Amino acid sequence: MVIRRQEPRALIKEDRAFEHALMAARRSWAGGTEDLQAWGDADFSSKPLLIYDLNGEPLFYEFSVDGREGEIGRIKAAASQLVGTGVVALELGQRGWDLEEARKMALERAKELYPRSKAEAQELVCYCYPKIGIRVEISGGKGQESGSVIFDVSDGSQVTRFGDDGIEGQMAYSFLDSLDAHEGHARMSRFKAEDEELDAAREKTPRLFDRDLGKGELEKAIAEFTLQSSYTLFPFYSSRVLKYGPRCSPHDCFELYAQQTNVYCAVATGQMILDFYRRYFDQTAIAAAMGTGASGTTNPGQVAGYESLSNGCLDATYDTSANWSEAKAEIDANRPVKSGIPGHARVCTGWKRQNFWIFGTQPKKWLRIHDPWPWNSNICNGGAVYWEDWAAVTHTNFIYVRHNTTSHS
Repeated sequence: MVIRRQEPRALIKEDRAFEHALMAARRSWAGGTEDLQAWGDADFSSKPLLIYDLNGEPLFYEFSVDGREGEIGRIKAAASQLVGTGVVALELGQRGWDLEEARKMALERAKELYPRSKAEAQELVCYCYPKIGIRVEISGGKGQESGSVIFDVSDGSQVTRFGDDGIEGQMAYSFLDSLDAHEGHARMSRFKAEDEELDAAREKTPRLFDRDLGKGELEKAIAEFTLQSSYTLFPFYSSRVLKYGPRCSPHDCFELYAQQTNVYCAVATGQMILDFYRRYFDQTAIAAAMGTGASGTTNPGQVAGYESLSNGCLDATYDTSANWSEAKAEIDANRPVKSGIPGHARVCTGWKRQNFWIFGTQPKKWLRIHDPWPWNSNICNGGAVYWEDWAAVTHTNFIYVRHNTTSHS
């Protein structure tokens, strides 16, 4: 596939994106988001990675969040107003792939596949949100087609499947070109409202945007940072997160597992959810039960896999009208949710909602995601946990997995 650069239609400048990132991080800290408390006095000053859309437009800036002992997270901020929000995700922990190693792998793989061509590594590309690849330009080989190819940053595999056919595995599509005119207009309107909120926050609390603010000063400014009113006892955020996971370490948090191949996102998602219900299988067995093929897994196959592997003790329901309140209801009932987005499967393990917002806007909502990508042959390595803005992502489906109250198996 040849990727032709498009001129940015609604570019957000880096310094403005940084302000959105800083506001999101500090509000989350001040608002008491449990797994972001180490971000209070973190360093946000490093140069971001610029990630392009498959169509060649800038899509995201990824800012590193550094603690005293190194990277503790990342903030994926929008580089285009068409994304519809200033910050897409707040990701926990260290990045699951290395940029220089990814470039090296991509070039080595390109030279193997196109030995008579010249290969040059280019920019980072979000080829299937949230998956990242390296674009490599192939040229000059006799009898070889010139153009651009994409290699995944986690394993160097070439991405060859383009377009959403309903299978969740490894595929590629343009995040921005997938938006129709109406949705694009609505997303730009949402971003502009957030931009106005940022300006209002700067006017009310200039310290929120001070890069050198120490933790002591931050703690004094909690009420200001979260827009809390002195007339109410309600917190800035309401939230709930699942607990329990038995396999990778001896604590009781819901456990993250990496997908063991580049098409096993639904399989690893299934492993996380089945483990929650104390149904322990390796990914090979889950793939067989779900009918996973070379391109990935269908949603009917996922439903069948959950039910067969539990001997009918679990009931799986496929829902193509996924909405945030449904995910919230499942988490409130202490059940993880399979969250489907174009070409990819993850687990939703928590929700968060903003309780105060500027008049004329909508309250911001997030899901806490256990994502099995980047893949790793060791399930206890790889993957990612992040808080994701609900409105920034196209949600294609949920699968609800619940105890079957009519089964006696």
